Amino acid sequence: MVSREVLSSTGSLMLVRVNLAEGFTGDVDQHPQEQISYIEKGIVEFEVGGQKTLLHQGDAQYIPSNVKHQVKVIEECVILDVFTPVRQDILDQQK
Repeated sequence: MVSREVLSSTGSLMLVRVNLAEGFTGDVDQHPQEQISYIEKGIVEFEVGGQKTLLHQGDAQYIPSNVKHQVKVIEECVILDVFTPVRQDILDQQK
C-alpha cells in the first residue's frame, strides 16, 4: 500500500510524505527531478543506479536527475521526499 500527501509545493521545491506498507516493492522509477528521501520511520532498501543501500529511521538518500531507482520496504515506513523542481504528476494524482 502507498499513500502520498503533498505537504508543500511552493517555488521550485516540493515536499511529500509517503506511507509504505511492509513488503511493498515500488516500480522502477526515473524522472528529471532531483530527489532526497528522508526516512522518518521504518526500514527500506533503496536501489539507485544499480547500487543498493539499506536505510533506517533518520537516514537520507539522494537520487540524481534521470537515474533509475526503486524502493523495497523491509519495515513499514514513512518517507519524506523532497523534489526539485516540483513533480506535476504527483500534484495531478492528489486532485
